[in-house]
Amino acid sequence: MRMFDLFYDDFFKMKRQDILSAISQSEGRTLMCETIISTFPLLDGVSNPETAAAFSADMITLNTFNFDAPFIFGYDDSKISPYHGIPEYVKSFEDIVRRNLSNENYIQDFKKIVGRFLGVNLEPVPENSTYPAGLRCSEKNLEKVKKLGFDYIVITANPNTGVTSQGITDGIRRARKILGEDFLIVAGKMHGAGAGNIYDQETIKNFVSAGADIILIPAPGTVPGFTVELVKGFVDSIHNEGALAMTTIGTSQEGSTESFIESVAQMSKMAGADVQHTGDAGVSGMTPPENILRLSITMRGRRHTYRRMARSSHR
Repeated sequence: MRMFDLFYDDFFKMKRQDILSAISQSEGRTLMCETIISTFPLLDGVSNPETAAAFSADMITLNTFNFDAPFIFGYDDSKISPYHGIPEYVKSFEDIVRRNLSNENYIQDFKKIVGRFLGVNLEPVPENSTYPAGLRCSEKNLEKVKKLGFDYIVITANPNTGVTSQGITDGIRRARKILGEDFLIVAGKMHGAGAGNIYDQETIKNFVSAGADIILIPAPGTVPGFTVELVKGFVDSIHNEGALAMTTIGTSQEGSTESFIESVAQMSKMAGADVQHTGDAGVSGMTPPENILRLSITMRGRRHTYRRMARSSHR
């Protein structure tokens, strides 16, 4: 089945090979949205992943999800309100986090609300990093990824993390060992975060050899110098190594104009992307909904966009 043909129940049945097959059969018409869940959402009382799903995302990645303090704004705090007093509102977070830590079905319960494939960002930071332990690509967190039931992970670099291409390679290898062969792994960098330049043929080969299924690269027109021709060369290399390619908008341009989003979607399709991604640096931790919609309509047309939006509920 193609990604945009999936019904609600399908998102709970499919594993690595099924998801990869759905992406491949979709011929460049799969949409991933990345959302920050550790800040107030765009819409009060509605989490950013829910909004992204409503506007046609197929795959939704949680950024800044802390495995040591699991909490999703707009979901966990939907029944409490800061309007009744900030001290009481903040105080209630401790009880919610404590409850979430003991709930092995936490992500699966959330997924029932979102109805999409759910992934999480993990950072393979250097050992001497001050980065929060709950956000790292560590053995401890990878075990929790498997236990909580995420569908995929994205091994990448947020700004100022010091993550290198070797660090990402090591993280992929660690993840594949712990998560096994039925789990989907996405890896790469979408902009100048971390440390060093990872965009060369040898690095792509190393990522795939380590166990990555989808390699992410900047979309044309996002990182300076990334033309359609350059990105197509990387996409061809990724395909030659047997992996799928994802172009990403992660340079805060996800909050740009709809016309820009449309042009990036067209260029990414010309470059051969299997998945198109839009990031979390638009407004309030996500891409503006109208830009998600424009990206989706450009890459797969109104028919499949509206079908994805309409197939959000359980039948």
